[in-house]
Amino acid sequence: MPLSSILEYYIDFTWYFANLLFPIFLFLSVIWFTSKLANNTEIIAILSSGISFFRYLRPFLISALIIAVFSFLTGMFIVPKSNKGFNDFRYKYLVKKEARNTDKVYLQINENEYIYVNSYDPVRKQASNFTLEHFEQNNLKFKIAARRIRWIEKDSIFRLSGYKKKDI
Repeated sequence: MPLSSILEYYIDFTWYFANLLFPIFLFLSVIWFTSKLANNTEIIAILSSGISFFRYLRPFLISALIIAVFSFLTGMFIVPKSNKGFNDFRYKYLVKKEARNTDKVYLQINENEYIYVNSYDPVRKQASNFTLEHFEQNNLKFKIAARRIRWIEKDSIFRLSGYKKKDI
């Protein structure tokens, strides 16, 4: 794998986990800083010198606003792109595609039908807890549920095991 891909992966990894852990680190640092001020009786000295409580809180509020805007912008624009790069690298170089299972798949297969599969194994071409729902004008007409579904390649069909069909 190329060195540039590895470096991009670690940059994306850093953005992902920084966004995940930033709130807790910020919370702990503010608590630590404020408790140091209180422990050294700095807050009492500041307030007894005539400075209003709002004037004391103003730097906290301004920095909280700056941090909130920064966190919002990174969470909306930078982190999703880094998440995509992070996951693309993992699936391209780290996770074997043959060994990967897919869980909880929801899919609209046409205008009126939806399917749900609890877990799908692409190697064995089978899935468990299959459900097909057919709608007409937002009303459910029938539902097919099966314990297991398997793709039969030589016949080009799906075989359902333990199925039930409910007409509504």
